Amino acid sequence: MFAGPTFSANSGTLSIGTISSEPVGDIKTFTPFANYLAEELIDDGVDGIKVVIAPDINQMVAMLKQKEIDLFIDSSITASIVNKLSGSEFMLRRWKKGRAKYRSVVFVAENSDIQQINDLQGKIIAFEEPFSTSGYVLPALAILQSQNVLHQLDRLSSAPIADEIGFVMAYDSETQIVWLERDLVAAAAMSEDDYLEYAQSAMIPMRVLHTTSYVPYHVVVHRAGLDPILIKRIKQVLKTAHDDRKGADVLKHFERTTKFDEIPDDLLQEIKRFDPYLGDVPIGGEIGQ
Repeated sequence: MFAGPTFSANSGTLSIGTISSEPVGDIKTFTPFANYLAEELIDDGVDGIKVVIAPDINQMVAMLKQKEIDLFIDSSITASIVNKLSGSEFMLRRWKKGRAKYRSVVFVAENSDIQQINDLQGKIIAFEEPFSTSGYVLPALAILQSQNVLHQLDRLSSAPIADEIGFVMAYDSETQIVWLERDLVAAAAMSEDDYLEYAQSAMIPMRVLHTTSYVPYHVVVHRAGLDPILIKRIKQVLKTAHDDRKGADVLKHFERTTKFDEIPDDLLQEIKRFDPYLGDVPIGGEIGQ
């Protein structure tokens, strides 16, 4: 766990955090935003806000349960997993990099005989990397939602179980495309935006097999037991920050955040539909976009 500077060490200090393997960089990114929020909440009894970075989901869950973190900002799917394990709750949507929502695609070579996800049984799909929401967790959840079983293979040459879908990690989008071009895997998955970019330069035509539902790009959640009056005030500050010149500038430098708003009911319902499968996706570390 890594913690950044605070305004003070009084009992009114809050903590805001995320999951990352690069704590120094993320503390630098989050601190101006935390300072702005603290200044806006000073009349509400908040003496300061410290930034705390957890290395993985398990550590974040533990800190939320122990009230060492009050607010958590991350991708919506990561937040869903954290909420399920810690009792934290969705608070607002964050328009990180100006994006409100996103989705992933599972794709195959255009001339493939595979026509539906069930056809991937006994074959191999290449995900991006273990900590990618759009390149692993979201499409994996969609596959599980289709009543298929996923199992990870030790290597690309391993044989998958006949009635299950084997998967390997490519660790970058270019490798996923190359493996498909060389017929080393039957399918791959990545964000829709990445697919539209990489498919254009692929050596062979590609075809989308399945498109996941849209989910919010990034969200804010609050720990269980946080004062409801304070939650309401924090939401008010965040939802109006983009209307204030200083606030808008802070958001701009906070990974090009354009605003915070309520999570639309339709997107919230899409996230909740994944709830029964959240514990079935093997997750070993941080997860990001």
